[in-house]
Amino acid sequence: MFSTELIEAKRDGREVPADEIRRFIFGITAGKVPDYQASALLMAAYINGLSDRETIALTQAMRDSGTVLSWPSSAGFLADKHSTGGVGDKISLILAPLAASMGIKVPMISGRSLGHTGGTLDKLESIPGLRVDLSLEEFQDQVNDIGVAMIGQTGQLAPADSKLYALRDSTGTIPSIPLICASILSKKLAEGVDHIVFDVKTGSGAFMRSYESAELLAKKLIKVSCELGCSASALITRMSIPIGIMTGNLLEVKESLKILDGGGPADTIELVVQLTSRMFLASGKGNLNKNEVMEMCRRNLKNGKARKVFEDMISRQGGDLDAFSRLPTAPVRLSVRSPRSGYLTGVDAGALGESIRELGGGRYRMEDRIDPAVGWESASISGVKVKTGEVIGWIHASKKSDAQKAAKHIINTLIWDREPEPIIIGEL
Repeated sequence: MFSTELIEAKRDGREVPADEIRRFIFGITAGKVPDYQASALLMAAYINGLSDRETIALTQAMRDSGTVLSWPSSAGFLADKHSTGGVGDKISLILAPLAASMGIKVPMISGRSLGHTGGTLDKLESIPGLRVDLSLEEFQDQVNDIGVAMIGQTGQLAPADSKLYALRDSTGTIPSIPLICASILSKKLAEGVDHIVFDVKTGSGAFMRSYESAELLAKKLIKVSCELGCSASALITRMSIPIGIMTGNLLEVKESLKILDGGGPADTIELVVQLTSRMFLASGKGNLNKNEVMEMCRRNLKNGKARKVFEDMISRQGGDLDAFSRLPTAPVRLSVRSPRSGYLTGVDAGALGESIRELGGGRYRMEDRIDPAVGWESASISGVKVKTGEVIGWIHASKKSDAQKAAKHIINTLIWDREPEPIIIGEL
């Protein structure tokens, strides 16, 4: 049985030595620490917080609880991006192949939908045949060969995080910045990358609702990353309204393809370019300034280079884009009309995320199945003048009654008469 001294120390607000934290994490991984003791420690950490030294020690131990990938010197510069979760957030689908088209290796381990936010893996799996369960050997071979792979977390990478996350979820200790930081970074640092860029969301559709909490998390992520040998940077970005025009798994893949073909909504392109340019600048390649790198990003979206890498990645992982293009849309496409005239700021991101989850596009439990075809399609970008009765978007649903319920919810949560915030609110 695990010693209660560690629990008592955190209960009383005392700092715990790194070696004791490491022993605790390895005990969790080996099944030697009972859930009730681990839950007690998590609650003590939630109430009294963790110091920077404790957070670093916890992150390092969780990273080291499984395999930490190593790469040959010939692999070049490796980087990844992590988003804290949003609505309409299809950024990874575009960023990863774009960065690879510019010579950055991107070994991306992604997640599934969580709460009202979408998951990159769920979006990818709307493509027929695509595998996200590659072995680590397949994963590394693909990154070495074509520059990018996108998979789900395996049991070999940071296994302590899987156990602790389940306990945090059941004990109400999810919203702890040190515990969030350790959970995110244990997986990302296990990838063995040289740089991580963080996209920390704030607003009604984000887990960090206030700018202050988002900034605090971003600073903590950067500090711990750097202390553990991986350079990092962050953007704090808007999540009061969704990103882009399409929200929903299949719809977001379609919008991503449109951007990879040189089109698409400006806010999504801006965020992709800003995040990708940070990855490239961290590599020191080409001795280019920020404006030159951003122009390269835009050029590779328009000239087909990023699209080609995306196609290679999908094909390598068993996906069929031709079959994807033939997939049927949702059986119901219900028009949503404006209830008034005025300046429509946009759809509230949190409300939209919950509506899509109720339509079947998200999960309440991890075992829930997702309907990839459901979602929301806006008639225009956010921040436009509309008239009463004008179509402002369409609900994609499996049943008319579900679509009508979602439409009512969305109409009641529209944001009016405020200029949309810029997509990027802060930089670190």
